[in-house]
Amino acid sequence: MAHLITLTDADTREDILFNLDTLVSIERGSRNLSVITTRWGRTNVLESLDYIKTESSKNNGVDIAPDVG
Repeated sequence: MAHLITLTDADTREDILFNLDTLVSIERGSRNLSVITTRWGRTNVLESLDYIKTESSKNNGVDIAPDVG
Protein backbone atom coordinates (compact mmCIF):
# COMPACT_ATOMS: atom_id res chain seq x y z
CA MET A 1 0.00 0.00 0.00
CA ALA A 2 1.45 3.37 -1.02
CA HIS A 3 1.62 6.04 1.65
CA LEU A 4 0.49 9.17 -0.19
CA ILE A 5 0.05 12.69 1.16
CA THR A 6 -0.59 16.00 -0.58
CA LEU A 7 2.14 18.62 -0.10
CA THR A 8 2.82 22.03 -1.64
CA ASP A 9 5.89 22.50 -3.85
CA ALA A 10 7.78 25.53 -2.51
CA ASP A 11 8.91 26.67 -5.96
CA THR A 12 5.70 26.38 -7.96
CA ARG A 13 3.13 26.60 -5.11
CA GLU A 14 1.32 23.66 -6.73
CA ASP A 15 -0.03 20.65 -4.87
CA ILE A 16 1.97 17.47 -5.33
CA LEU A 17 0.92 13.97 -4.40
CA PHE A 18 3.91 12.62 -2.54
CA ASN A 19 4.70 8.93 -2.04
CA LEU A 20 6.32 8.58 1.39
CA ASP A 21 7.59 5.10 0.46
CA THR A 22 10.34 6.79 -1.60
CA LEU A 23 11.47 8.94 1.33
CA VAL A 24 15.07 8.97 2.52
CA SER A 25 14.90 11.98 4.88
CA ILE A 26 13.03 15.17 5.73
CA GLU A 27 14.93 18.16 7.11
CA ARG A 28 14.16 21.73 8.08
CA GLY A 29 15.40 23.99 5.36
CA SER A 30 15.89 27.72 5.03
CA ARG A 31 12.91 30.10 4.79
CA ASN A 32 10.73 27.78 6.95
CA LEU A 33 10.65 25.12 4.24
CA SER A 34 11.00 21.37 4.62
CA VAL A 35 13.47 19.59 2.37
CA ILE A 36 12.42 16.09 1.33
CA THR A 37 15.15 13.82 0.00
CA THR A 38 14.19 10.71 -1.97
CA ARG A 39 16.17 8.12 -3.87
CA TRP A 40 15.89 10.33 -6.96
CA GLY A 41 16.38 13.88 -5.71
CA ARG A 42 15.22 16.66 -3.41
CA THR A 43 12.02 18.64 -3.15
CA ASN A 44 11.33 21.76 -1.07
CA VAL A 45 7.81 21.89 0.37
CA LEU A 46 5.93 24.50 2.37
CA GLU A 47 4.57 22.13 5.02
CA SER A 48 6.31 21.78 8.38
CA LEU A 49 7.95 18.62 9.68
CA ASP A 50 5.20 18.34 12.32
CA TYR A 51 2.48 18.52 9.67
CA ILE A 52 4.18 15.88 7.51
CA LYS A 53 4.63 13.60 10.52
CA THR A 54 0.98 13.95 11.52
CA GLU A 55 -0.32 13.37 8.00
CA SER A 56 1.97 10.41 7.40
CA SER A 57 0.67 8.62 10.49
CA LYS A 58 -2.97 8.81 9.36
CA ASN A 59 -4.56 5.79 7.75
CA ASN A 60 -6.23 7.23 4.66
CA GLY A 61 -8.04 3.99 3.91
CA VAL A 62 -6.67 3.68 0.38
CA ASP A 63 -5.49 0.17 -0.37
CA ILE A 64 -5.60 -0.91 -3.98
CA ALA A 65 -3.57 -4.07 -3.48
CA PRO A 66 -5.53 -7.27 -4.04
CA ASP A 67 -6.27 -9.44 -1.05
CA VAL A 68 -4.07 -12.52 -1.35
CA GLY A 69 -5.05 -14.07 1.95
